[in-house]
Amino acid sequence: MVWRLAISHETVVEYDGAARASYNELRMTPLTTGRQMTLTSQVELHPRAAMWQYTDYWGTRVTCFDLQQPHENLTIRASSTVETSTADVPGPDAARTAMSWAGLAERTATGDFAEYLGRTGRTAITPELAAAVRERVAGADPHEAADEIGALVNDSMVYMPGATGVQTGAQESWEQKSGVCQDFSHLAIAMMRAVGLPARYVSGYLFPDPDAEPGVSAEGQSHAWTEYWAGSWIGIDATNRDVPGARHIVVGHGRDYGDVLPHKGIYHGAPGRDLKVMVRFNRLA
Repeated sequence: MVWRLAISHETVVEYDGAARASYNELRMTPLTTGRQMTLTSQVELHPRAAMWQYTDYWGTRVTCFDLQQPHENLTIRASSTVETSTADVPGPDAARTAMSWAGLAERTATGDFAEYLGRTGRTAITPELAAAVRERVAGADPHEAADEIGALVNDSMVYMPGATGVQTGAQESWEQKSGVCQDFSHLAIAMMRAVGLPARYVSGYLFPDPDAEPGVSAEGQSHAWTEYWAGSWIGIDATNRDVPGARHIVVGHGRDYGDVLPHKGIYHGAPGRDLKVMVRFNRLA
């Protein structure tokens, strides 16, 4: 199955006074991967400013700009057209690389995946929870363990916007049993790393309607899911208990949300601000 999607991601920042010396990084450009191709991509700014791009350490495309003139609002509009496919997305029963725990430990002993095995502030869980997860997946192979963890997170958590914030860690969201896709992903990553699976955070978008025909538009939002490595990177969307497919658009990877913020920056000026984010999709084909 192949989908062609147009995505518009607009961020409007309104300050309580004049802002100046504003330095910004955007991670809103979808990647070209084995299952998706970015056909077009552009970023528009108001006020206008010179932009430059680079690929960061984690492989995410970054757009940078700075504004020196005083401004009371900032509008960022990232537009892209992406073609996605499920051609290489393994289903639950598809043949996946047969890798034992011993083989995985040997491969990760080289240090290649050290950053995807270590704890971060957002992916830390208690030793007691880590031990409980290890006990739960005892006897499972790496793929079965990842599937079990994805199911555990989905069964244990309730999707509840506003229940958490961008700084909420995996342990806190586990204890309150609620959160959003960011929290589901951080918790799945923490549990996977606790059993020895390299795991990374995936930032992107999810077209909300799986049955949409070409020509259908929809409003949505940024989305997050998890990929683990056991011979290759394999995705699990714990929020939706699903395998990422044609509706999932990858923007970036990292250890956790902090590595892939869609917009971050610093500025000098009025401390107060109001932030509005709008994401709109159109299925073209």
